[in-house]
Amino acid sequence: MERSNKSKLLLIVGECRSDEFPEGLPTVKAEHSADVNCGYAAVIAGKSAVLNISSALGVIVDETFTGKIPRGIQLITCGISPKNTVSITSRTAEKLTLSLNRSVRTLSGKLCEPLEQPVDVPADADEYDVMAAFAAKLLLEL
Repeated sequence: MERSNKSKLLLIVGECRSDEFPEGLPTVKAEHSADVNCGYAAVIAGKSAVLNISSALGVIVDETFTGKIPRGIQLITCGISPKNTVSITSRTAEKLTLSLNRSVRTLSGKLCEPLEQPVDVPADADEYDVMAAFAAKLLLEL
């Protein structure tokens, strides 16, 4: 069964500008920490994030993340290595080509297979913020 846009949520915890990229998505920002119990939320862990997760669609983190995510919740790592779930395959001044390196389960339960996609990047954007927004869009099927 397809979910409506009302049951999609982007939760950003810590310092992160990923909310500037997925337009029209309900977004909640927490400055430093959050207790998360929301099975339809894509959670982005920004800098200095403290997470207590009991339920979420997926948790998106940078490649240096050392915290724990409960079993059964997708962990999506973002970084320059192809070992990460999302990585960069090429870059120019205005575009990044991002790669989904392994399948992820979307909000509707479908499997999103590996893919590459070029995305426009604002001049002052942080690469992690762009990769995290890309991962959230895939999870929430935007």
